[in-house]
Amino acid sequence: MKALIEYIQAHTRFEIITHAWPDEDAVGSSTALAYGLERLGKTVRVVYPTAAPEMLILDAPPKVASAFTPEISLLVDVSDPGMLKEVRPAGTVAIIDHHRTTTNYGSIRWVEASRSSASEMVFELLRAMDIAIDEAMASNLYMGIFGDTGGFTHANTSLRVFEIASDLVRLGADPHAIASRLKRNKPLRWYRILCLALERLIIVDGVYASYLTTHDFEILGATTQDASGIVEELASLAGADLSILARDGDGETVRCSMRSRHTPAARLTAEAFGGGGHDRAAGFTVPGRAAELIQTIVEEGKRWSKTA
Repeated sequence: MKALIEYIQAHTRFEIITHAWPDEDAVGSSTALAYGLERLGKTVRVVYPTAAPEMLILDAPPKVASAFTPEISLLVDVSDPGMLKEVRPAGTVAIIDHHRTTTNYGSIRWVEASRSSASEMVFELLRAMDIAIDEAMASNLYMGIFGDTGGFTHANTSLRVFEIASDLVRLGADPHAIASRLKRNKPLRWYRILCLALERLIIVDGVYASYLTTHDFEILGATTQDASGIVEELASLAGADLSILARDGDGETVRCSMRSRHTPAARLTAEAFGGGGHDRAAGFTVPGRAAELIQTIVEEGKRWSKTA
């Protein structure tokens, strides 16, 4: 963190980039960091490789000057350039991430896999730089932590997470409003997607897997972003040691998300396909079609769920 703080103090123009298909943590951490840098008088823009879901936008984005060439690109909640799609960082690349990675991308790297979320890390960074956290920043950080801990149910929910959450509530975050926005605000099409995924459920040796196709999204009037959180529902099923959801993404690609209950099987399976993440929450993107690849993914998952 020290090297990152020194770079931030020495420069004035920043872009903050997070991963494609941004989730609660990606949006919350990047937005809060942008507000924090603005408080220091920095020029900032936030870049999403794909559009952020509207329900995750709690506040107006930071204002950006018309003529703007970043000196530093801050990659938040991502350290794999493959997750940036067509976005190309400008200037010096600095990483703030809590995912395990096999890459050494970035000139400055602050990567701590023991952290619950990038939002937890941004909270610590703002505090270390003596930046006052206002209600908007607190709300975004709370949203990010809530999302990446599964509403404080995942194994990454530590004592420190609860301490930070408590601080954020004192600073203005409304836990009830944020939880309701994230958990009680799903459109009907989300449940139709869930029903379809359950109808196709493959159960083999504790591996619970399903897939969604481009055609599925078309007939349901949905997008791939609407499947966010479906893998968590599969993981809640009794007996699901490793849960897998493969879905057709943009073009000829498959995005796969996995959750492991007790072992690092999710990460090990993801790494077998060139992806990564945490022991119990990981994913990857590969060329192909979900319906054609699901059996191959299940076989790989069985390998690691048995031995991990």
